[in-house]
Amino acid sequence: MKSIYLIVCLALSSFVFGQNTVNKTIQGSTQQNFSIILKDQFILTGNKISENESSILFRDITLGEISIQKSSILKVSELKGELYVELILNDGKTILGKLASKTESTLRILTQNLGEITLSKSAIKSIKIIEENQIKNGQYLFPNPHPTRYFFGPSAIPLKKGEKYFQNAYLLSNSVQIGLSDQFSIGGGVVVPFLFYITPKFGKKVSENIHVGGGILLASSLISNLNLGVGVGYGSVTLGSNENNMTLNVGWGATKGDSYDAVTNTSRTSWSFANKPMFTFSGMTRISRRCMLVSENWFFAVNEYTYDDQMKANGMMQANGVKSNYNGVISGGVRIMLEKSSFDFGILSPMGASTSAMGIPYIDYVIKF
Repeated sequence: MKSIYLIVCLALSSFVFGQNTVNKTIQGSTQQNFSIILKDQFILTGNKISENESSILFRDITLGEISIQKSSILKVSELKGELYVELILNDGKTILGKLASKTESTLRILTQNLGEITLSKSAIKSIKIIEENQIKNGQYLFPNPHPTRYFFGPSAIPLKKGEKYFQNAYLLSNSVQIGLSDQFSIGGGVVVPFLFYITPKFGKKVSENIHVGGGILLASSLISNLNLGVGVGYGSVTLGSNENNMTLNVGWGATKGDSYDAVTNTSRTSWSFANKPMFTFSGMTRISRRCMLVSENWFFAVNEYTYDDQMKANGMMQANGVKSNYNGVISGGVRIMLEKSSFDFGILSPMGASTSAMGIPYIDYVIKF
């Protein structure tokens, strides 16, 4: 079983570090090509001349220099190649192709299957700008809908402002994460009937293929007579793109619980900090239009207590020593993707001397909204 996970991790490594790093040189806003989709579905293509809080002065390749109010703009995208579009028509049909030319009332699209077609703007329900590298064999290779997370653990890639997702695992675990800004999100969930948790997270892109971030996981029992809790603060770094990446999270945790003193015959609730850090090493890589390989691996220190034989004989179970050893959970699986949702299927395998190699099935469903 563990050899399978090793193969998955090696495959992830080769995909991530085999990706070509793209170095972008920005020569000034007037040298960049942009597309602007207006709320009435009209497309402008050309260069930004200047911009202020309320408007953009734009030089369109057809209309020339125009001033656009930001309140009328649906989306602004930087063009890195040919301009491809996905059109949803009023009758529900989808047209995918390269924008060959446009007028104030029509678009001329070059498609792979239908050839060149001209569409009236009034027949178009919505327009999506697609980058050239997202077209594979005439199909739209939609972006990975969930680059911010693996099975459960996070990457350093943040949600965008306004993005939200809901996750359900094993039917009993339900969580929500909301992007409050382009760098900060807040979330939480419940595992019925055991615990609830909150997960604030920060993430920032520092270069083309590097994100850094951090966050907190706070969990507490839902069962009133169990004084159990967990707190973890962590930092993270992600190498790679949204489609192929690896993440290292390193954190320090504490647990809350009741401890019993055999000498005084009393119990008390207290927090206990870990002696060693915990960390996760995770990765994902896209292998087809709708499928990714995913691996998420947790490593944490577990305290093992030792007892004096004489004290045991006298019925006193007070520990006289403790040592920490790393145990963990390793996992591997696949993600089946739609444009805004995904199913994860995996196998979880506990690590440690007292555990067997048998894996535990994992399944979840996540939808972006």
